[in-house]
Amino acid sequence: MSRWLKRIGLVAVLLFAALMVLALSIRYQGIQYLAAYSGNGFAHGLPTVNDYPALNNNCTSEPINVLTYNVEYGSAFIESMAARFRNGNTGGALPWSVRLPEIRGRISGYLPDLIGLQETHTDADIAAIVPLARYTLVSYHLGNFNYGDAALLFKTNKFELLDNGQVWLGPNPKLPMSFGFKPLAMIRYVNWAMLREKNTGFTFMFVNTHFDNAGVNKEPSATLFRNQLAVLAKGIPMIVTGDFNTTATTERYRRFTGADENPPVLRNAYAPASDASVAAKFHPDQRIDHILVGGPCPVKTELWFIDPRPLKNGQPMSDHDPVFARLRFLP
Repeated sequence: MSRWLKRIGLVAVLLFAALMVLALSIRYQGIQYLAAYSGNGFAHGLPTVNDYPALNNNCTSEPINVLTYNVEYGSAFIESMAARFRNGNTGGALPWSVRLPEIRGRISGYLPDLIGLQETHTDADIAAIVPLARYTLVSYHLGNFNYGDAALLFKTNKFELLDNGQVWLGPNPKLPMSFGFKPLAMIRYVNWAMLREKNTGFTFMFVNTHFDNAGVNKEPSATLFRNQLAVLAKGIPMIVTGDFNTTATTERYRRFTGADENPPVLRNAYAPASDASVAAKFHPDQRIDHILVGGPCPVKTELWFIDPRPLKNGQPMSDHDPVFARLRFLP
């Protein structure tokens, strides 16, 4: 009997030790570091002005239609898990399969050249709302695993991809799938691509991101974004889309846009509507989704709007409204 008790005790100790190792590995992101060091690698380094010596020699672009849209739980997997464990409740939004046909039609109607999406999941989820035969998708992949929370897309026949990568919003921005600044926080990242407009040769950086909604994460994310991404706009033309979970009235917004510098590092592409009541309702002071521009080239906003229309049945298409801007870089 005592022999069996010893064996049971040994198994219990080993099981406890294994659980502790697993817990510590998760707590200190051991799995992420193991994946990075085992061959999948750390994040690709950001570009510099020196990588593109001709950047400032060509500031002329064609009109560029830009869309940023947080689609709210754009995931067939989340829908299936909600159906299995939560009686179909996905947190307020209608199931993804119900909303995506109208989201696809709405996006197509804007004729976007650049798209920044938030809260999308897999390539298949994104392909359900954006035709990948016409757009090139840039998101994070680890083998067969896709993480498209900050996916960006560009029209393939209009732009050429020169370089791309991610900056992870955590203490080590090069660590893929970083949990963030708070242990076990939601994984967030900044997605970037260097693009060249085929007809003009105009070269610029397109950036998309989704800041966490918790202050403990988005406060340091704003500083990291300023120091690593926004600063590049001093020498590189830049278009930024994202759900920053931040209105334009906050110190955090001023920080990540570099508004304390003269001129600001990034400025909002917002152009006020002629109707004063509409302009007030859709002003960036009231919004957390933004399209930003920066760089050494002048930029003109030819059109800017927010689309608040619901689904045809009157229910919300998302808990965010898509933001659109038509931009033109000038010599």
